[in-house]
Amino acid sequence: MYFGPFFFDTKEIFLILASLLLGCALLFGWDIWWFDKQVVLTLLILILITKGLLPAIHNEAFFILAITALFLTLYLPIFQVILFYFISFLIFRLLRVI
Repeated sequence: MYFGPFFFDTKEIFLILASLLLGCALLFGWDIWWFDKQVVLTLLILILITKGLLPAIHNEAFFILAITALFLTLYLPIFQVILFYFISFLIFRLLRVI
């Protein structure tokens, strides 16, 4: 979908809508059952930025990395999850998996 000079793939549109819904959940105080809303919103914005900067990413491997990082937020602090995400992303890029 073209929006002015920008092209948005369906995955980016989904991530933008998810971040808007998470922002509304933070604003209105809605519960998200096992997850911390602030942590998930931070992780979602990082995923959106990395997906937006590198549009030629293989979606399957990136999806597995994103889901793994999301579920790690249940057990680990946000700093460790972000560290895991960036180190795994770097290793995937160096090994040409993503």
